Amino acid sequence: MKKYQCPCCGYFTYNVPANEDCGYICPVCFWEKDPFIASDNEPSDSNHGITLKEAKSNFSKFGACEKEMLCYVRPPRDDEKEIS
Repeated sequence: MKKYQCPCCGYFTYNVPANEDCGYICPVCFWEKDPFIASDNEPSDSNHGITLKEAKSNFSKFGACEKEMLCYVRPPRDDEKEIS
C-alpha cells in the first residue's frame, strides 16, 4: 500500500494524500490532517489553532506537534521513514 508523507513530521504515515482527507491523525507527531489550510502559516482549526509551521518547529524540538500531545505519539516505524 502506498503511503503519503505527513506535512508536519515528514514521515510516511498517511494512507491518502494530505489534501484529500481530513480527520486522520499522524501517530508519529499527532498532526491531524487539515485539507482546508492554504499555507504553513495559516492556523489550523483541526489542530487547536496552531500553524503547520509552529507544529513543525514543535516536532523538531520535542517530538510532537504540541507538547501536550507527547503522550500520544510513537517513534516512526522503518517502513514510514522512506517512500514505500
